[in-house]
Amino acid sequence: MKALVRAFYFVPVIGWLTKDAVHGTPEAKYFFAANMAVLLIGAIYLVGYPLVITLALLGSAAGLSGLVLLTAPDAFDLRSSQAVAKAPAPPVRKAPQAGKAPMAGKAPQARAA
Repeated sequence: MKALVRAFYFVPVIGWLTKDAVHGTPEAKYFFAANMAVLLIGAIYLVGYPLVITLALLGSAAGLSGLVLLTAPDAFDLRSSQAVAKAPAPPVRKAPQAGKAPMAGKAPQARAA
């Protein structure tokens, strides 16, 4: 992996900017971000609206993938699914019989004001 990173640093302009942002002064990160923003604006000016749509679709796909990655471990946790499967089933509740009133023989009570 280190060899790939070092090889990327030798790529003209982009590699040099990246190397300076990683190993340079603290301000170099901000200059790198500004240069990338200018390159993005220039690419949008050159290509136009299709690039904006493509970037929006890529961003929404990345956001959805991030949400799936954050929430998927809960769905596939083997320890919790085994504990639920081994738990006893709750008792079955019986439905009330037809014809019997639940309050048979009791008069409704009046509320005190």
